[in-house]
Amino acid sequence: MSRASSGDDPETVDPDIVGGDDAPRGTGVRLPKETWTSPRWNWGSANGDAHDAAAVVRATLNTDVERRREWLVALISSTPVMRLVPWEEAKLVMALAWQLSGHRGTDACARGDGSWLEVMERMRQGVYEDTTEKSLSGGGDRALVYEMEQRLGEAGTGLMQQAEKVAAEATDNDEEWTHDAVRRAACAALLLDLEFLEVGI
Repeated sequence: MSRASSGDDPETVDPDIVGGDDAPRGTGVRLPKETWTSPRWNWGSANGDAHDAAAVVRATLNTDVERRREWLVALISSTPVMRLVPWEEAKLVMALAWQLSGHRGTDACARGDGSWLEVMERMRQGVYEDTTEKSLSGGGDRALVYEMEQRLGEAGTGLMQQAEKVAAEATDNDEEWTHDAVRRAACAALLLDLEFLEVGI
């Protein structure tokens, strides 16, 4: 069994399992605690934790459109205390979608003249893991969300704004919950733009 899908390992991060068999859920992939900054992650190689994790995620999500739709529902339904889809799993799915978009020639961003492959490369370099950065975006995955917002089309940014408004009102402006809702909305918008439901990853 691959390290990414192995059993009770203290060095892995597991999703929260909620509800019965018909409840929305993620892929169940177990990811190492350190991903994009780890030499063992080795994104883009046929050997490494990223390759093992990608195999598990693809095997689950490339089965049919309804399974991918269920995953999107679980992504959006997740919260900081109920991680049906852990954020690291969402980042892996985005990276796989970006990779596929490069193969399909559909990697152009809706706004600007950039490519989603540029964001994937920054993720590979661990740029979005640096939480000490003090830029306008705030560093860490706030920098990733900022980058995505600059590249998504009107529908995508609208979804992010709606998620921010709803989460802020529901949690009395709790920053952690609001940010989590916004980043998940950005992920969903991106995947819909890249035809995740239609073609998978």
